[in-house]
Amino acid sequence: MRYGVIAFDSTHAAIHAEKRLKARCKVSMMPTPRQITASCGISIRFFPDDLGVVREELAALGSSRLYAIYGIADDGSIHPV
Repeated sequence: MRYGVIAFDSTHAAIHAEKRLKARCKVSMMPTPRQITASCGISIRFFPDDLGVVREELAALGSSRLYAIYGIADDGSIHPV
């Protein structure tokens, strides 16, 4: 995985998650890749080494229906993680 992407169902959830994640790892907001259709259009990009921290922080936020985590491979393909 070259980098990870968290896609959200709402902009509010994306902003709230970004605030939590920034306290523990380097993340950045980005437009959701076109291949990911179930999203509000805003995603968070993170480094693969931070996947464990990302999962911990998102679990602390509550409902897993609000987001989905994807890995972007070197060839540009996207896979759920």
